[in-house]
Amino acid sequence: MTVGPSPIAGWGLFARVPVPAGTVVSRLGGRLVGTGELRAILAAAADPRGPYVDTIVVWPDLHLVLPPRRPNGYGNHGCDPNLWWVGPYELAARRDIAAGEELTNDYATSTGESEFRMSCACGSALCRGTVTGDDWRLPALRERYGTHWVPALLDRIRSDGG
Repeated sequence: MTVGPSPIAGWGLFARVPVPAGTVVSRLGGRLVGTGELRAILAAAADPRGPYVDTIVVWPDLHLVLPPRRPNGYGNHGCDPNLWWVGPYELAARRDIAAGEELTNDYATSTGESEFRMSCACGSALCRGTVTGDDWRLPALRERYGTHWVPALLDRIRSDGG
């Protein structure tokens, strides 16, 4: 992977070489925090001088805060992404990816906080315009991604009858 200017937003991650479908391209780790601590971290990060904060829901009151200033932090959202979850915190190519293509994943597959909301400019024909922490409830996404969600959201989907 390499970091470069993105047509989606700011900077993005790009494939240096062709990536065959199914290839794991990223394994994530970080610090586990409760929802209260996460809200404090996000409030502090609202200051534009502070570091950008990336998180993944792990359980209803447990979140993985990813380390700052790592290449994965430049990964942009896409409503028709070329990456998806294949293990608890592993992203793999959803389809063949060409060298130079931007690597994207659907933030809905890893974000479960109802307060989360962001505008999307991915440019995909499937663009939802807005991505929320409740998008895991959308039948079209459940069908599209099957079991390719972080474990906490997959548990929610199964508990919700999906």
